[in-house]
Amino acid sequence: MSPSLWSSAATVAVLALAGLQFPPAAAGASVGSVSPPPSGACAGKFAFESAELTDAALADIGAKDSTNAPLLSFGDDISDSDSDSDSAARPPSGPACKVFPGDAAWPSTQAWNLFNTSLGGALIKTVPLAAPCYDNWPQVRNAAQCQYVTDHWADPHLHVGDPSSTQWPLFEGRTCLPTDDPTQNCTLGGYAAYSVAVTKVSQIQLALNFARNTNVRLVVKNTGHDFADKSIGAGALSIWTHKLKDLNFFSDYRCKGYKGPAFQLGAGVETEEVYRAAELSGVTAVGGECRTVGIAGGYIAGGGHSPMSTLVGMGADQVISLQVVLPNGKLVTASEDSYPDLYWALRGGGGSTYGVVTSVVVKAYPKIPVTTMTFSFLTGPNVTLDTFWAGVGAYMSHFDRFTSAGAYGYFLVVGIGPGQYLFNFMPFWGGNMTAPQLTTLVAPFLGDLAGLGIAVTPNITEYSSYYQAFNGSFGPEQVGASVGHAGSRLFPRDNFAVPAKRAATLAAVRYAIEAGGTLVGYNIRPAANAAVNQANSVNPAWRDATGFFILGGPSLPVTATDAEIANAAHTMTTDWLKRWRDVSPGSGAYMSEGDINEPDFQQAFYGSYYPRLYALKKKYDPTGLFYAPTAVGSEDWYITGQIPYYPTQNGKLCRKP
Repeated sequence: MSPSLWSSAATVAVLALAGLQFPPAAAGASVGSVSPPPSGACAGKFAFESAELTDAALADIGAKDSTNAPLLSFGDDISDSDSDSDSAARPPSGPACKVFPGDAAWPSTQAWNLFNTSLGGALIKTVPLAAPCYDNWPQVRNAAQCQYVTDHWADPHLHVGDPSSTQWPLFEGRTCLPTDDPTQNCTLGGYAAYSVAVTKVSQIQLALNFARNTNVRLVVKNTGHDFADKSIGAGALSIWTHKLKDLNFFSDYRCKGYKGPAFQLGAGVETEEVYRAAELSGVTAVGGECRTVGIAGGYIAGGGHSPMSTLVGMGADQVISLQVVLPNGKLVTASEDSYPDLYWALRGGGGSTYGVVTSVVVKAYPKIPVTTMTFSFLTGPNVTLDTFWAGVGAYMSHFDRFTSAGAYGYFLVVGIGPGQYLFNFMPFWGGNMTAPQLTTLVAPFLGDLAGLGIAVTPNITEYSSYYQAFNGSFGPEQVGASVGHAGSRLFPRDNFAVPAKRAATLAAVRYAIEAGGTLVGYNIRPAANAAVNQANSVNPAWRDATGFFILGGPSLPVTATDAEIANAAHTMTTDWLKRWRDVSPGSGAYMSEGDINEPDFQQAFYGSYYPRLYALKKKYDPTGLFYAPTAVGSEDWYITGQIPYYPTQNGKLCRKP
């Protein structure tokens, strides 16, 4: 490839290794700025979205290279009125496999160079983040940079600021991890071959057109947070949306029947950034508890749970409109009256499926106070193992009452030694509550614990705003795990409100934790909210859930073999999580924090909406340009060279016969 591509990669690597973030796109408002409200009109496009690819621009490219220019041409038009009634019966059409580096059909150097020129030099040849640790990457080998990567490997910001890295390298294939032995081998593995560092929408359009017309695999990366590594793929072209940081706040937004405060967010805006902007604007925004999640990306696409959910619903419920580039390369607006079926699908139907979202407009809420409570209890001389689990069960018995009051619980149950277990609130969250109100709410639960002989010392803290509570409660998450993975389950209200079902649920949870698992639990039930459009594709299981539980798999050493990883995953999926599924039949799991080996992912992650989502996938992406593990339509594909229960993206993507 051309030297310019290597120099771009080296620049990106150095910036990431130095801990620097790329600047926001030059156009539009910076994160945290406040713009005047629109005069009764819907929000216009950001400046980066107005820089669209045109037929005239394609003609100019054709004049320079008539041989390769067709590789950048648009696909067939798709109307928002086109029927999808027969789409589900149409399998994706095209070659048997996506073209792979080394294949005869892999685009020529001339084609890649034309593509890079048309992008304005935004194409980056992948250099794995840990490559400076390895002698077989002499162009970036650097002991100091290797040490920096090693020291910060668990920091999500390191991976967010890199065009190709993922926060969960397990499913990449573990082909280039930090090491103190430079003689080992580092390869691209499941990382994309190239990335486009997007700063304007025309670059997304060009990337989609190039990938579609050359049959190169396509992936989309925003922050790389998804548990199943949807944002990576061997031999792929990656669209990296992290730089799209534009943000507008409207104090009195009026559009599509909505009137009130709203944010317009570029695809690269992260949770901590929109929360900060909301604080500056005197309002509250809906987002997750992990700081680096991309709001407009996988968060909304997956549904998006939040400490605000018990008050106002899911993150996807807050969406007023989206700008999205379709697989054919065309930019459209998805809203209640423009591409309404796409508007429905993009709000909960999964990422990397229907197009690339470039921005969203979401509802905001008045500033609210928050009161939190933290405490822990553990087994010991005065708390037997059975008493400990009775204490966990006592908490579960209040799940329905707590969520009905608008409270949200975030807690941990984990083994801390042989026969020793810890319960820890991280925290119990009272949105729009004062300390006296929260104290009254939790008093019966604390009384239950006292009756069991479990002594706790609650630490109750009042905050003046959601942002202050967020900063006081949720620290930086830890990422970079290379051996273990997680699964999840949404437990319906009756699993905790009905004593017999609660006992069965507690027994299933206890079994998994005592076998070596870790529970990260949420007492959460998304509120019904007439002020937003909740007619979307969010997994129906969310609407009746009062418990969302994430299960961490068995603890493994970092030296674990592929076979050991696969065996542990098999145990978690077919034994531990099976017991969770058995006590909650017909419910589901959260796709963004789910088990990549989920036996029936269509039902578990999408529920009864899957047939319609599959039909829309065929309507908008008939050639199968977009693929991601457990995404809608992924059952039509397979990746070569896989180990059962340890699927990676390190292989060629092929259509199932």
